[in-house]
Amino acid sequence: MRNKAHIMFGKGVIETILYLKKMEKAGYYELYKQGFVISRQAFSNLLKLIEGQGIADRKMIENRPPRVEYSLTTKGKEIAMALKHLEEIL
Repeated sequence: MRNKAHIMFGKGVIETILYLKKMEKAGYYELYKQGFVISRQAFSNLLKLIEGQGIADRKMIENRPPRVEYSLTTKGKEIAMALKHLEEIL
């Protein structure tokens, strides 16, 4: 349980999940410029973490230049709804 709690309450995780819920999908740079995390390396690690936990999906868009688009999985949407509910309670 400690590991999962650490993931959920890491810097920028909640903000990123709620932003993806609001926007439905977003590219790496769009997410990064929201300022949830300071360094690009920390933000890349955050995205890998939530993708690895099945919270977000990563999709390659074959354009010039190629880009990546993130969206919430069903699990991610459930977590976002729980976070919004918790926000309402507080």
